[in-house]
Formats: sequence, structure tokens, C-alpha cells
Amino acid sequence: MATAQTGEWNISAVVRGLLITSSKIYPNPNNPSFDLRIVNTPFTSVTGYGGEIRIQRFGTSYFLYLSAEVLSELRSEQKLDGSINPPRRVPVDDGYRMIPVELGGQVYVPIGSQSWKLSMGGGIGAYHTERIYSIAGVSAQSVGNRFGFGIHVSINMEYLVLPKVSITAGIKFRDPEVDVRNKFEVASTTYNNGIIALPQGEFPSRINVDGMTLSAGLRLEIL
Repeated sequence: MATAQTGEWNISAVVRGLLITSSKIYPNPNNPSFDLRIVNTPFTSVTGYGGEIRIQRFGTSYFLYLSAEVLSELRSEQKLDGSINPPRRVPVDDGYRMIPVELGGQVYVPIGSQSWKLSMGGGIGAYHTERIYSIAGVSAQSVGNRFGFGIHVSINMEYLVLPKVSITAGIKFRDPEVDVRNKFEVASTTYNNGIIALPQGEFPSRINVDGMTLSAGLRLEIL
């Protein structure tokens, strides 16, 4: 992390940890039945990390930022597989990885003090997303488009703990929804001396990160 003064502009860097309150994977997004389309696998308390570059003109009450984050969650379960005779439970891993890249701006609210500040704002984002899915240790590879786009709004608080060092905390609201596809490269695999038939062809999924994003981290300024 580094900060540098360039003419009339101040550039600072932020690192933060993240907690996403809720997200979902829809395994049947294109099914003609509404009841099947809305079936989903929920994920709560998803963790991640991120960084941000800020630029602020001296004497102004606003700043611009470019941020990047990594969100990832994986759930392991034993599911009944009817392709084996007799049917038995096999390990299934299901989850997703999302990399949001967001551009935006924030305005400092005229409250607070020299030690702490509150800012509000928002912006646009691009969301690189892939589903992580495997059956009995065989992974389904991501294929095709993996990007979605959206907007966000956020509120941040900063507290100066040392000269040029601030603790930051924030909350962000966004609702990216990305359609992705996966494909198994083999038709079957073996598990506990049984042959498991794997789905063939590309299968779609929809990943929706609709929960609040809570964050905490550090901002550094070095003039």
C-alpha cells in the first residue's frame, strides 16, 4: 500500500476485508417452469478481500475510486446419485467466485471532526463470475461469458488513528446477477467402485450476490 502526492491531487490506497450477507446460485435459470426457475442454493456470510485506489483534489470534499475485490464460497455436501446401482451418496462441491471491479465517487458528509469522517456515494461495476462445481472430485469447467454489469451505492466511515493512517469501515448495496455456464469434459467417473454418469453438454446457472457488503480495513496516505 502506498500514497503519493501528484500536483494538486492526493492518491491513497485502501485494503479491506469483506463480509457479504447473502447470495444465491440458481441452477435452473432458463427452465420454463417458474417454480423450478426460482429454486436456489443460498449462501450467507460469504467472506472476501479487496483493495482500492482513491484520488482526491486538495481542498475538495469528494474523491474518486477504483476498487477490486475477490469473493469466494464453496459448499461440500453428500448427495444421492441415482445413476449408480444401487443409488448412493457422492460428494458434491458447489459454489462460486466473483471478482467485482468498480469505479465510483464519494462525497464527504459535513459532519464529523478532524479525526473521523463520513462519506456517501456510488458508481458502476463489472463482475467477473464463475460457478465452482464438481461431482466426486471431477470439476465442471467454466465456458462462455462470465461477466455481468451493475451499479452500487455505499457509505464509508474513516477514523484517523495515526498521522496518515485511518481505520475504515463501510457498507455497500449492490445486486449483480450473472448468467454463467459450465461443462464436464468427461462423461463419467468412478467412485467407491461404482460408475457415476456426469451431465453432458453445457448447463447454465445464475449467480446473484444480493446481500449487503460489510467491510473493514486501513487507508494509508504518504505525502
